[in-house]
Amino acid sequence: MTLQHFYEYLVREEAYDASSLNCYAFLRGNDVKDGITMSFGNMVGGYDFALLGAHFNNSECAYIAGAFSLGTSNHLAIQQQLTESDNGFQAKRCIHKPHKDEKRTDWESFNVQWMVYVVWQKCLCNDAFRKLIMSLPSDTVIIENSTFQRGATATLWGTRNDELKSRLNALRKALKAQGMCKAAIKREMDMMRLGEWSAVGFYRGKNVMGKILMACKQALAQGTEPPIDYALLESKHINILGRELSFLKLLNAA
Repeated sequence: MTLQHFYEYLVREEAYDASSLNCYAFLRGNDVKDGITMSFGNMVGGYDFALLGAHFNNSECAYIAGAFSLGTSNHLAIQQQLTESDNGFQAKRCIHKPHKDEKRTDWESFNVQWMVYVVWQKCLCNDAFRKLIMSLPSDTVIIENSTFQRGATATLWGTRNDELKSRLNALRKALKAQGMCKAAIKREMDMMRLGEWSAVGFYRGKNVMGKILMACKQALAQGTEPPIDYALLESKHINILGRELSFLKLLNAA
């Protein structure tokens, strides 16, 4: 697959039929299907890795670091905070959001390719995450379930399942009417989402994160690597903690 075809595939709208596909739709880091914990998301901790000497506790922090990668003193200070953060949600809310106006103006021209590179490095550098991805069945369709997210990028990185949402909302309403506490309601909803209703509806969206994870899984199985546009990344002069990342060796080897 050429780089252009891979990018077009990543950003293409999809509709995954949960009733006919072996979908592993992850929502929370502790979601479990068929005995496999689906801790695939960027926010999930416990899978630390390095980017040429810079240590990150989760892939969300590493991804955000790319948005603040011009090497200025301000960007370096933001990146330092990101390397110290062990909570992806907190980093997005307390580091990324307050500085959103300071992001690189060209960020959206390479953020998807940066995400591919970040997740691939996570696979290469963290043995536990690599083994987790490889433990999935060969026919797995990895899906980020963003059904209850309201953000503008919910269906870019993930998908929404309207039928599943409708069922879960009705269940929540019924259980609340019975006087059940919030924690118990959440457990019941998660049990149905991951169990009896796991094959309900269509997951619709671009599912870029799910596709990246599947591309990494395939590359690991074949002993190759996912299509990464190293020329684009090299042209962006991405600076991490005062060091500009060089992709020339990777580009020449491609």
